[in-house]
Amino acid sequence: MRVWEILGIDPTHEVSAIKKAYAAKLKIHHPEDDPDGYQRLREAYDQAIKLAKRQQKQTSRATEEPEAFAGLEIEQEDGTETEDITPDEEAGLYDEDDGPRRIPRMVVWQERDKERDDPGSQAEHFIGQVERLYRDFPSRIETTKWAALLNSDVVWNIHLQNGISGLLLDFLEKHYFLPKEVWKLLDSAFHWSGLVAEDKESFSEQYPKVYAYAFAQSYEAANMGYSLLLGAGEIDHEAYLRYREEAWLALMNHDLPAAQHSLEKARDFFEADPDVIRMVAECGWRLGEPERVLAMSDRLIQLCPDQADGYWYRSRIWMQDGRLAEAVQDLQRILSQLPDHMLALSLAGTCYKKLGNLEKAKEMFQRILVLDANDIDAVLALAEINALMIKDLRARRVKGSRSVRKRLYRELGKAPLLKRLKQAAYFFVSNKWFSLICIVALHLWIASSFVKHTGETPLAYWSEAVRPFKIMNVSSASKWELLAPEEAVRVKLADASYMAIQEVKVKDGSGKETTMYLSLDEAKKQGLQSNITGHLCMGYLDGKAIFVVGNYKQTKEIYDFQRIELEGTLRSMPEELKTEIENWKNRSSKSALSKPLPISDKYIDATAKPSKKALPSLPLRIYFYLFILALFYVSALRELRRVSKLVGYN
Repeated sequence: MRVWEILGIDPTHEVSAIKKAYAAKLKIHHPEDDPDGYQRLREAYDQAIKLAKRQQKQTSRATEEPEAFAGLEIEQEDGTETEDITPDEEAGLYDEDDGPRRIPRMVVWQERDKERDDPGSQAEHFIGQVERLYRDFPSRIETTKWAALLNSDVVWNIHLQNGISGLLLDFLEKHYFLPKEVWKLLDSAFHWSGLVAEDKESFSEQYPKVYAYAFAQSYEAANMGYSLLLGAGEIDHEAYLRYREEAWLALMNHDLPAAQHSLEKARDFFEADPDVIRMVAECGWRLGEPERVLAMSDRLIQLCPDQADGYWYRSRIWMQDGRLAEAVQDLQRILSQLPDHMLALSLAGTCYKKLGNLEKAKEMFQRILVLDANDIDAVLALAEINALMIKDLRARRVKGSRSVRKRLYRELGKAPLLKRLKQAAYFFVSNKWFSLICIVALHLWIASSFVKHTGETPLAYWSEAVRPFKIMNVSSASKWELLAPEEAVRVKLADASYMAIQEVKVKDGSGKETTMYLSLDEAKKQGLQSNITGHLCMGYLDGKAIFVVGNYKQTKEIYDFQRIELEGTLRSMPEELKTEIENWKNRSSKSALSKPLPISDKYIDATAKPSKKALPSLPLRIYFYLFILALFYVSALRELRRVSKLVGYN
């Protein structure tokens, strides 16, 4: 038969052997990579299982039927006795593809199993088994029971697996307190890691708890223990585990009151859980409660003497209390188990330094630099230790030549300033290279946005924004010549006169405003008296003719007194105004401007009080870029302050 060839084994009636062969071939013919091969393998597996179970039933009947039917004669429809069927004839009744060719001599009643063979019923029956297994806490954390359940036929059925997988995910999203080993068994049976690899975001959104406990590496609550809870007695395990998870989440969010509340609730159920005791110690450390931390660390060491956490919490408390020898003893226990524990190395180095054992302190920090050559705190600690060692040598008046001193300085880490600068720059760039790149990129981006929206660089824009407003006093013609348009000026004019030229502003049909300069008669003729916004006057400054467009009050003062002191904004003289002045000169033969005097290319707009130039508004996104830039600068400056200690070391 091709069934056994596909499975790669000899014909057998052992169901376990068939399943092992199927599992081995499934690694080669994965449903996603080789669907056709997988379909052939699945059909061969189903057929082999049917043959094996059929043979087992026949074997069972062969041993049971002689007793159950002893003395009975089975007759055919014509009244004659049936003949015994040989094993070869019995096997011939079945076809590997089509099943039974005719009904054998013993009728097997299958109607009782019809409801159980329904796909929906099988899936519901399996989920019911999962629920019962989960409710029994000792069974829940027993991997062998999960393995037995996942080895059932319904899980291996390709037509049912997807539906069961969905139902099981829905169940586990609400009932997820399982050991990591059980999650691995579930994943190996239903291949959820493949779904995560295809679309992690969608999977984590639909099943956040399943993702956190089965796949998220940073979700430490998923790695907490379960076996010690067997000694908790008859408690509500689900409620306890929920309080434990809530406490961990609160600690991650630095919500210490919520963490304390959840830890107290959890300890009301069970007080001997190392994971809860560890969180109580962490909470006490953050709240500055040394007695509480010490009590919890002692309890943790009592329960788990081979774990480092209890010794770590206790060593920190002992160091704070000045019990340095005890702290070093605990730290050595940690380092005997975890030689690369950098925090323990750093704390041990600090304790040794305070105890005066500079050689051991130096050894601790040198081990840190072996693990991370860029750890600037270790570099600074070594520099301080080297300085203490040099001081000790000098105190003992160690004599030697200059070359010997230099060699000692090199051995003890005495570095010249240039070398320290290079080392500090290396540490700074290596630790903050990403921040530096972002700072440069944001500067370029912000500068281009400023130019696009304001027409000015950021420096020019902010310089103008912070520059105080100032009005320039103009007392001579030479100063007048040096002034630029848009400057605010204050000036005294003599021999001033009203020129009967009006500034008129009108709007066209599209709403666009146009400024015109008309004689008073022309403005009346066109009916534009209501559109007059200013009156043109002329005065002299140090013998130079200055033109002013003023309001009615200013013009009245000029008309009455022929002199005025006013403030205004310097404007460029438009061609229309120059033309109108020339016309005025031709009309007024008695005017002083009838003489060939040059007309200035500037005039003073005194219709409104001079004020600071309004800057273009910035779009909101530029402020967002500036905020992000400030955050990167804070990060870079903090690192710069740290590495500056290395430069300042002498």
